[in-house]
This record gives sequence, C-alpha cells and structure tokens, in this order.
Amino acid sequence: MWVRGRCVRNPLAHRRRAPGAGFLKTAFWDAGSLLCQTLVSWQYHFRVEGQSHIPPTGPAIFIANHQSLLDPVIHGLAVGDRAPRPMAKEELFKNPLFGAVLRGLNCICVRSDGGNREAIRVALDELAAGRTVMLYPEGTRSSDGSVKEFRRGVELLARKSHAPIVPMGIDGAFDIWPAGRSLPRSHGRIWAAIGAPITAEQQVELFADSAAGLTHLQRRVTALMRHCRCQLRRATGETYPAVGVADEQF
Repeated sequence: MWVRGRCVRNPLAHRRRAPGAGFLKTAFWDAGSLLCQTLVSWQYHFRVEGQSHIPPTGPAIFIANHQSLLDPVIHGLAVGDRAPRPMAKEELFKNPLFGAVLRGLNCICVRSDGGNREAIRVALDELAAGRTVMLYPEGTRSSDGSVKEFRRGVELLARKSHAPIVPMGIDGAFDIWPAGRSLPRSHGRIWAAIGAPITAEQQVELFADSAAGLTHLQRRVTALMRHCRCQLRRATGETYPAVGVADEQF
C-alpha cells in the first residue's frame, strides 16, 4: 500500500524519535520537513511504500540510491518521524542557500578526499545514542539514474554499530534534477519504497564475504528502485520516467 508523502510528526515524542537530540532540534527538523513535504508531495506527486518497515525506536542505518540533490529531502520525508541525519559531500555545503538547507537537516559533512574518520565517528555516535543516519553507499549522485557500485562505508557502520540496515529505493528524481543541471525541473513524479530491515544477526552472514554483501545490498536497493519505476510508469501511462540505463540494470 502506498501513501502520499506525508507523516504526522510529534516533537514531544523526541525521546523516542531521536533520543538525546532534544526537543528544539526535533521541532526544527519538523518545521523544515513540513515545508519540504508541502513542496515535494504536491509539486512532484511524491508517494511512499513500506513505511511499516521503519523501526519506531532504536538505531537504524537507512541506505538508498542517489539520483539528485533533492534526495536528502525525499529520503527524510520517506522515513517518517525518525529525523535521520543524512551524510552529504562537503562541496554541497559551500552553496550558501543549499548549504543552509543541509545544515537545517543536520547533515553530516563527508569529505571528498576520503578522509572521513570524523564523519564516521559522528555517525557512530548517532547510532550509539539510538538515533538514525541516512547513507548513500554509491558515494555520489548517479550520472544516468542507475544504481552504481556500493562503497564499504555502510559495512563499516553496520559492523561497528550493530544497527539494522533499512534499504530504500527511489525513482523519478533523476529526471527532475539530474547531475549537471543547475536547477530542478518544475514537473515530474517521485516514488519511494522502503524494504524490510536487515538485522545485525543477518549482517553477520551478509558480510562474511564483503564484496558479495555489498553487491547484495546494491541489488536490494536496485530492486526497490525498479519497483518504484514500475509504479511511476503505471501511474503515467508508461511515459515517466524516461527510458534509460536504469531499465537495463540487473
């Protein structure tokens, strides 16, 4: 069952949603989320499936494919009221307007040169406190809308935190704001699907072979993305998203 991309957020439940983050931070996140929800839900007909898979309490590592600069907003809305901290590349913070949005979303800055011990430490602290983080295992936006090879950051976080991994796939955002385009298109549709969590116990077997485990995660996210693509095509009479490389993947 899908729902329009909305969620009732109670800032007074901040101890469950984001333990230790405090009421003000949660309320600020809610205010920004409500504004983004109004824009994305109605401008881009945003829909979400699988929100029942979101752990209501405790740590979680949300992972997803990365199609556009809209993704932190899209994924933040999709995961409901857990107020995740997304990880974003440092160059995105240099844009005064977009950087302000990222700081408002409480994003974790990821360095482009690979020296990300501090980002990993911050993410692990979030998880240890029972909060959630949003990670893009591809490391950067897709150049063609397909899901690229996953990097080992998600495995590192999972091994050290023992937090469940919650896979998510989105589609439609690439056609709205592909890499290289300065501003998003004013029209389009976005669909998100959230899969069942992968528990710490399941991860032991998953990452027994690191490369195979990362490929498995990539395939799960890709399957969710392809499901979103099918839903969008069905809703638009097979006209959106545009046929591309992502149609051929796996």
